[in-house]
Amino acid sequence: MRQLATIREIKDIKSIEDADKIECAIIDGWEVVIAKSDGFKVGSHVVYIEIDSIVPDRPEFEFLRNRKFRIRTIKLRGQVSQGLILPLSILPQEKAYKLGDDVTDALNIIKYDPEAERERRNVQRNKKPVHPAIKFMMRFKLFRSLLGKRNKGKTDFPDWIMKTDESRIQNLIHLFEEQRDKCTKFVVTEKLDGQSLTMYVKRLRHNRFEFGVCSRNLRLKTPDDSSWWTIAKQLNAEAVLKDIAKLKSASTVVLQGEIVGSGIQGNKYKINGYQFYAFNLIYDGCKQTQKEMLEQLDSRRINIVPVIEEKFELPKDIPALVEYAKGHSALHNTIREGVVIRNYDRGVSFKVINPDFLLAEKD
Repeated sequence: MRQLATIREIKDIKSIEDADKIECAIIDGWEVVIAKSDGFKVGSHVVYIEIDSIVPDRPEFEFLRNRKFRIRTIKLRGQVSQGLILPLSILPQEKAYKLGDDVTDALNIIKYDPEAERERRNVQRNKKPVHPAIKFMMRFKLFRSLLGKRNKGKTDFPDWIMKTDESRIQNLIHLFEEQRDKCTKFVVTEKLDGQSLTMYVKRLRHNRFEFGVCSRNLRLKTPDDSSWWTIAKQLNAEAVLKDIAKLKSASTVVLQGEIVGSGIQGNKYKINGYQFYAFNLIYDGCKQTQKEMLEQLDSRRINIVPVIEEKFELPKDIPALVEYAKGHSALHNTIREGVVIRNYDRGVSFKVINPDFLLAEKD
């Protein structure tokens, strides 16, 4: 689970040009504007709240009311600010806190997650009407218990498949420095702003497979007209993944990617209908290289995410990497969301989000 609020240390504080009352604090790879009057110093232990967090309706957060209490990327006096820094006194004082502690629950912070809301709406829209007899029986505790056991796991995302959310590089400063100093070569792909889709086959017997379609958080067991199932049908995904499983003698094959198009994130790529772009092909838990993914999917007319660079080395620091992530999408003349950077041999991967994309983002 993502740690939205943690105890961290201010590594540096730098001035902001033409700004008398504010300055920029460095928290790991993040840059955050703070007020000079707050009294924060280099080495101070503070509460850091990440962007895309929603804080509770409390007097301490009243200044965020017009932003619906959401922490967003903003720009002040030309300085991009990502996150919120608060003193430790904001926390309940019944315990001692140490560096690295997750205080998300202590502050009742939740994640801003519009994709989860879309998933919920899709499930509600496709629910079958409850039979009157079932409604009547729901009054009895034993029946509710039996029904719950029967339905348990039907919509759970499979626990043997990794979800698709990469970590942001700003939270991986030690990994960044280690791989930079090793001159590790990476494949860089564009991060598309769409809907996450996971499809899989799991071998049950010799040539008998279970096929599944999942959104980012849920298994969508019943075929419907949602974007997830529409793509699965368009790609003939069940047959494709079974064919790959037989070809590779694999017990499981997982295909993950992004759906873009009509009605998705404002359709910034101006696509009619839906299109799918794969970014993971996994055999028996092992992620395949970009080359293998292209070999298996290209002949089956399945797109992969746009490749930006194939032998990329990390720059001197994270601000330079964030600058690298800026640019326009390969799909359309629009600001790209960012990049995903991977080394398959070492199992290293992370994302870098374009701050210009975040600044232009609308609710």
